[in-house]
Amino acid sequence: MLAVFLFLFLDASVFPLPTTVVFITVSLIHPKRSYHNALVALAGIVLGAIVGYAIGHFLWLLPDGGFTRLAQYLFNHIPGFTEVNYLNAQTLYTQWSYSILLFSTIIPIPYQVLSITAGAFGIDIYAFILATLVFQGLRYLFLAWLIIRYGEGVTAIFQKNLKIIALITVIILLVIIFITNIGF
Repeated sequence: MLAVFLFLFLDASVFPLPTTVVFITVSLIHPKRSYHNALVALAGIVLGAIVGYAIGHFLWLLPDGGFTRLAQYLFNHIPGFTEVNYLNAQTLYTQWSYSILLFSTIIPIPYQVLSITAGAFGIDIYAFILATLVFQGLRYLFLAWLIIRYGEGVTAIFQKNLKIIALITVIILLVIIFITNIGF
C-alpha cells in the first residue's frame, strides 16, 4: 500500500510513473484489498496534486500575478514559447480544464502535468481538488471493482482490447468536443 501511495503522490506532483500498472499489480496480489488500495491511491493522488498545484502556482507566478524569474527565463530561452502562447494555452485550459481532468482518467497523461498547469494557470484550487477526487476516485474504484470481479483476467481483457478501448476513448472525446462546440 505504501508503494501505491508513493507512486501516485509522485506521479501527481513531480515525476511520471506507471501508476495504473502499479495499482493493478499490487491489487492483484490481494484482490480483496482492492477497494482499500483505491482509497490509498486516491489519497496519494490528491495530496500529490495539491503539491503539483503549488509547484505550478508558486514557481510560475508571483503574488501580484506576474511571472517568476523561472517563467521569464523559459519565455526567453525556449523558441516559440512566449507569453502570448502561454496566455492562449491558459485560455484553452481554463475552458476545457474539467474535460481534461475527466479524460485524464482514461488517457495516459502524467497527472503532474495537469496539476502543475492547473496551478500555473490559476484554476480554482478547490474545484481542482474536487475534480481530482471525483474523477480519479471513480477511476481507481472502477479498477478495484474490475480486479475484484474479474481478477487476473482484467489484465488480459485490457491487453487484448487495448486498440478498441483507445478507439472508443477517442470517439467519446470527439463527441464531447462536438457537443460542447454546438452549445448543448
